[in-house]
Amino acid sequence: MLDSRREGNILTPVIFGNVFPDSRLAQTEYFSPIVSIIKAASDEEAIEIANNTEFGLSSAIFTADLEKSEQLAADLEFGMTHVNDQTVNAIENTPFGGVKGSGMGRFGNPWVIDEFTETKWVSIQIEERKFPF
Repeated sequence: MLDSRREGNILTPVIFGNVFPDSRLAQTEYFSPIVSIIKAASDEEAIEIANNTEFGLSSAIFTADLEKSEQLAADLEFGMTHVNDQTVNAIENTPFGGVKGSGMGRFGNPWVIDEFTETKWVSIQIEERKFPF
């Protein structure tokens, strides 16, 4: 583990190496500058390890093989997957949100409209309705 410090309201980043996939550290969703390094023998094993959690907010893949990254990203059970970029991106016109225990729904227009509103139909009959139609 590299040493982390608190500097006022800021926590400096910390990296944990040789983390076991079933450890509490690997199975907890942190909102802080923490990186857990978990070894995997293959891309498929890495996807399996990543998906084996109750959380699924955001993920990242770093690779030179952009074609393969598309399939890997599709296999990850996360609300967002970023290729060759950080896991935290918030752009107003994209669906920001997670799956599993990492939230319900998506923020960002137009997705947020459905999350914060409920569709309702109201009709007013002003003339006598003739039956049968």
